[in-house]
Amino acid sequence: MIRSFVRVLLGLMAILLAGCGFKMQGVTPMPFDSLNITIPQNSQFGADVRRAIRAASPNTVIIEPPKVKPEASDEKRKVDPKYVAQARLEQVSDVRNTRIVALNAQGKPEEFELTLAYTFRLVNAKNQVILPETTLTAARAMPFDERVVQAKEGEAATLYRDMQKSLVARMMRRLTAPDIKQRWDALKAATPDEEENIDTAIPIQAPSSIPTPWQNPSLTPLPIPVNPGG
Repeated sequence: MIRSFVRVLLGLMAILLAGCGFKMQGVTPMPFDSLNITIPQNSQFGADVRRAIRAASPNTVIIEPPKVKPEASDEKRKVDPKYVAQARLEQVSDVRNTRIVALNAQGKPEEFELTLAYTFRLVNAKNQVILPETTLTAARAMPFDERVVQAKEGEAATLYRDMQKSLVARMMRRLTAPDIKQRWDALKAATPDEEENIDTAIPIQAPSSIPTPWQNPSLTPLPIPVNPGG
């Protein structure tokens, strides 16, 4: 009797949670079987993105670029991941910025605003656009004390890492959204005549190392205040 009551109760809870839009966290497979990522592997952000993709879509193989010398033969160049992978997640730009947003009575910085803006896009092996350039931004406020600059730079690094984690989560929600699969299926089903009207992405050079902007901006010398003349 008690077991039956528990089963009924659990069933009612499941129905209520479903009605609220609650969904158990789990895999959210991407529609393609292989993916090349141009976000630098040797950056924390790049490592976090790859880890998140493997967790969300374990059947999608991440193809990393091989070490091919510039003078390599055409045969060796055929293994370039941008031609092998079905889709490509491309880093378009990344910008970090620090600015003063408040001054104390002595006219010295009292609060900083740390910002991070990251732009990416998703294309297929034919360079056809699956997801156009998309920019995600994050900002954090940080009290400042010039007497402990080193400690504040450590605090800024922690805040930037927090913003990175936020961007990775938001990026994954975008990449696994239903419209991505719809677009992918539409591209696969397109006829040669239809492909002529499909938007293609202008090729961009993939970063080969950790880009300078991903290094945390220094708090010294001090950044320019917002509206310094106001």
